[in-house]
Amino acid sequence: MLKAIIFDFDGVLGDTCAMSIEVCRVFKPGLTDESFLNQYNGNVYHDNNKIRFTDEESDFFFQEMNKRFEEKHLFPFKKDLPLLGDQYSLFVVSSTRESSLEKYLKCGDLLEIFEWLMGSETHRSKVVKFKMIFEKYNLKPEECLFFTDTLGDIREANEVGLPVVGVTWGFQDHETLKKGNPRKIISEFEELLPTINDYKDK
Repeated sequence: MLKAIIFDFDGVLGDTCAMSIEVCRVFKPGLTDESFLNQYNGNVYHDNNKIRFTDEESDFFFQEMNKRFEEKHLFPFKKDLPLLGDQYSLFVVSSTRESSLEKYLKCGDLLEIFEWLMGSETHRSKVVKFKMIFEKYNLKPEECLFFTDTLGDIREANEVGLPVVGVTWGFQDHETLKKGNPRKIISEFEELLPTINDYKDK
């Protein structure tokens, strides 16, 4: 029985991919799309291919993202999330700072829908964060469904037996996500609710 839905934020709930690359290029002008996206093949904090930020660059990045997000309010599922929140416990598991997650979701009047926002301050490993949700809310992995747009997240979900759906409207494409063998890969926003309903009925 499906009891909880876990979302990655960047590229899934928030349409932030192009914005993230744009901000990074302010202080890394030679950054290519490929090098930016490849860092998400593993844990963005642990993988050897990750782009290194100084503390000052990280602070600038989140300040700029906060500023730009307030201007655009990029939430493709804004109408669907309150409906899902009435039926399931909703969580965000992200590598983004929790203060930024709160700010972004407040922009869309969506903050109160989520049980727990878990960002980089909680832990840099999503494996650890998934386990924290299972323990605190007495959930089994199969009672949850995780939506993400990166291969690295799929691999971390696989480590704890968490069913995962890849989405291609975010940071990585179908062929990359397929390498993690997710339960399903979807490409259209309209597929979100039917995918949840199909899993719920199995």
